Amino acid sequence: MGDRQTYEGEAEPDKEKMTESGDCRNCKDYRNCIGKDWFHFGEIRWCIYQVIWILVHAATLRAGQWPKDSSSDSNLGQRSVKTEASFVKPELIIGEVEKRLERTGKQGELLVTQVEDGRTLSTLSPGAREVLMYVKGFKRKRIGFRKWLREVYYRPKSGEKRQLVGVI
Repeated sequence: MGDRQTYEGEAEPDKEKMTESGDCRNCKDYRNCIGKDWFHFGEIRWCIYQVIWILVHAATLRAGQWPKDSSSDSNLGQRSVKTEASFVKPELIIGEVEKRLERTGKQGELLVTQVEDGRTLSTLSPGAREVLMYVKGFKRKRIGFRKWLREVYYRPKSGEKRQLVGVI
């Protein structure tokens, strides 16, 4: 997930601003984030790396389980007090992604299919990348997907045409 390259014409990310720890709470721009292999529920901030991670682990989340962190065996054998059932948080997360994807129609299915096929951020098609940009973000977009596309990507602002920012 940490493979980061740029499109033609895209500015190279500022190395000083890159979040080396992969902590998305400190990232202000996804282009400066390196992502990571596992996220705790409290770390979910709906950046593009986290949305891809959620889609990769969709089956586990739908089953009501949070994916296990393969790099750490902490909290084994320890008991903790929970205020809600263990399946609630995983189902909330996958449910939110599915609701956001529902608003994108067939292109949302394209993103899901490509992520299930093992594509990374750098190998997603432009249509799937547009869906990913719509789905990311702390809140759901208030406007529909088609209208959002017209406003963000296809309608020129201040005299110049904006291009889809992405990763190759």
